[in-house]
Amino acid sequence: MISMLIYSCKQDEIELLQEISKDVLAFQSEEHLDIVSFHTPEAVILENFENIDVAYIDITDEYGLQIAKKLRAEFPNVEIMIISDQTISPLVYMTPNVRAASLLLKPLEYGMIKNGIRELFDSWEPQKNAKEEVFSFEDEDGYRRIPYSQILYVEARNRRVYIRIKSKEYGIYGSLDALERVLPEQFKRCHRSYIVNISSIAKVWYSKNSILLKNEEQIPLSRSCKAVMREVMKNDI
Repeated sequence: MISMLIYSCKQDEIELLQEISKDVLAFQSEEHLDIVSFHTPEAVILENFENIDVAYIDITDEYGLQIAKKLRAEFPNVEIMIISDQTISPLVYMTPNVRAASLLLKPLEYGMIKNGIRELFDSWEPQKNAKEEVFSFEDEDGYRRIPYSQILYVEARNRRVYIRIKSKEYGIYGSLDALERVLPEQFKRCHRSYIVNISSIAKVWYSKNSILLKNEEQIPLSRSCKAVMREVMKNDI
């Protein structure tokens, strides 16, 4: 599943971007495209997104640039296509805190949008399954890619494995042992039923056999994993 965000004050531009994105992706991939669109800045700024892979952001209003910066800060790997015009200098959006991947200039035309979106998806394709950045899996709703940085922990429960991100979890079939072998080094076993993302840890309570995460959630720490966790925390945190 590809998660896409569109921000534009003009509904006709939103509808055109949605239509062309679906058409282009239909020829390049079998993945489902999940699109969320906004025409008011307040709705975007207040939204708590789980993941965004691709975003089209109109910066011709005073809020667009702020939205682009918010997305880049929350999702370092998001592909951002800036929608601008000739009155705005590229120096405004070609910065590290925006890092635009592509550009569409107004007035928007069908052919220009189609070529821009096709090039964006083409350049993004090799990164989709990069083991170092994204965890790919399939659940009951389809194929998904979750940035490793968004995963808090993985839990084995009720004969399934659950991928926990922020306030949501995804259940998949498999074993925690098998998953432990393919996850990057930042993930460590902390309990027979848990693998934790070291970067999500706020504090380890060894006396309480508990780990406090940055989102204030707690997960267990088993006695057998304490030595490894002490070493990891000393070297990596």
